[in-house]
Amino acid sequence: MAGKKVKRMLAVLLAGAMVVSTAACGGNKDADTKSSTDSGDGAAGQETVAAEGEEGALVVGIYGGLDSLNPWTSGRITKDMVTYVLYETLASCQSGSKDLDNILMKGFEKVDDNTFDVEIYDYIKDAEGNAITAADVVFSFEQYMQNWATTVEAVTAKDDYHVELKLNTTAAGAFEYIVCKVPIASEKAYNDSADQFASTSCGTLPYTVAGGKDYVNGTKIVARKTGTYWQTDESLIYPGSAANAEVIQFDILEEPTQMALAVEEGRIQFAQYIDPSLLDEVAAKDNLELCMVPSSEDRGIMLCMTEDSPFYDNLALRQAVLYAIDNEAVAEACGYGYGSPSIVTCGNADLTIGYDSSWETKPYDYDPDKARELLKEAGYDEGKLHLRLLCNNNKTITTMWQIIQANLLDVGIDAELNVCEGTTYGSYRDGTSGQYELAYAGPGNGGYVTSDLWNTLFNRKNYASGATWAGAKDDKLQELYDKIAAPDGYTQDNINAFYEYITDNAYYYRIYDLPEYAAYDKEAVSGYFVDWNRFIRANTIALSK
Repeated sequence: MAGKKVKRMLAVLLAGAMVVSTAACGGNKDADTKSSTDSGDGAAGQETVAAEGEEGALVVGIYGGLDSLNPWTSGRITKDMVTYVLYETLASCQSGSKDLDNILMKGFEKVDDNTFDVEIYDYIKDAEGNAITAADVVFSFEQYMQNWATTVEAVTAKDDYHVELKLNTTAAGAFEYIVCKVPIASEKAYNDSADQFASTSCGTLPYTVAGGKDYVNGTKIVARKTGTYWQTDESLIYPGSAANAEVIQFDILEEPTQMALAVEEGRIQFAQYIDPSLLDEVAAKDNLELCMVPSSEDRGIMLCMTEDSPFYDNLALRQAVLYAIDNEAVAEACGYGYGSPSIVTCGNADLTIGYDSSWETKPYDYDPDKARELLKEAGYDEGKLHLRLLCNNNKTITTMWQIIQANLLDVGIDAELNVCEGTTYGSYRDGTSGQYELAYAGPGNGGYVTSDLWNTLFNRKNYASGATWAGAKDDKLQELYDKIAAPDGYTQDNINAFYEYITDNAYYYRIYDLPEYAAYDKEAVSGYFVDWNRFIRANTIALSK
């Protein structure tokens, strides 16, 4: 066992030495492409410190700033951490659950496989007293759809309190996903706002951001309690809509050590994220408590499947690459003792609806000798294959790729690591970009596989190219997906058939799992609510002193 551990650590050190050979891509370092892909590592070296909180305020550390408070524009998961303190959705649903919790939505009726009649409460008001009607729901959906790809075909106000929502899919979970995702606000409040909610807010939750000194981009965001809330029936209040602190101050602390120091020194009461490398240090503090949140990010890689890719029509090569990866070493290096190697191709036992324990076979378990054999079978001698590995500038993900790069070199595959930033990485990640052979995917694996995980990775109907995200045009793959997405098609047999197909064909591979951890002062914090199994709602954090 000791020898195996030493081998893995040598692999990590070797990979670290190869950073100098990576090719950097251009891009906007402040932009990002997917919420949970970034775990607060991208701004290493930036000397950010916690802003001084006003007396009595709950000070919460988040690891990324917001270019705008506009609730419908894209952003990292840190944007959700702020948005859902100010705005509510029609409903909510915990990842891994099929049950909806109504918020603004009083109820709904399924009209047909694609159409839903949604009723909202007839007494909803926002923080400024504007009544929220079906027209505002339509407005909010239309704003959201300008920035995000959705399954919504049409949204129509039938009267003041009924909305018809027509989807372009019959897939299980599509309705549940969208009613839990779109923040609702008054069209009047938006139009009255001087900057269209860029630095101010007006939602249905009892907190607002006034702008000015309460919104300092990249430093802090201050939300103040309004004292009024539209839902007067306490039995109907969603737990995530609680309003505890009078003032919530979000401090943007992008450098991981600054976040840890801030909570250790009491400058913030709650840190929404602690880097894995600092977890032991934080956990050793007597007054601090760690809170584990299951990560809904599927930490896997996809193989480019366009016709000009070496992986196209070469199963042996795809399998060779996957067998070459030491995912146990990756989990050790990226998780600092808190990660675990994946034992499935994709999915999360706690979060993925339809996950089956029969998947837990350790497919493509690390076997470098088998990888070398398959490489020869695929038609490549040692050193004759060059692969480009696409990576964003997240420290943890870069570490993963450095180990994979060393693993591939070990079996005779020349591997070049291309580290990109921001929107450049996002545009390159489409397989048809021609920019990679292997890329980190990172889709969400919570809820129905037809909502995100397999819908994002494998549903060709999502992409203008007519191919999957990685560029595959496999008719059998699409046929199996369509069976799951059909009315009443979300069965275990259909799900297992699809899983077996992507596993046998080595289209994708989940490398490791790493939960995310928050930390808080247990002497100051007496309670909180975790929403969507993703993050703690700051408005629900209760202070004990």
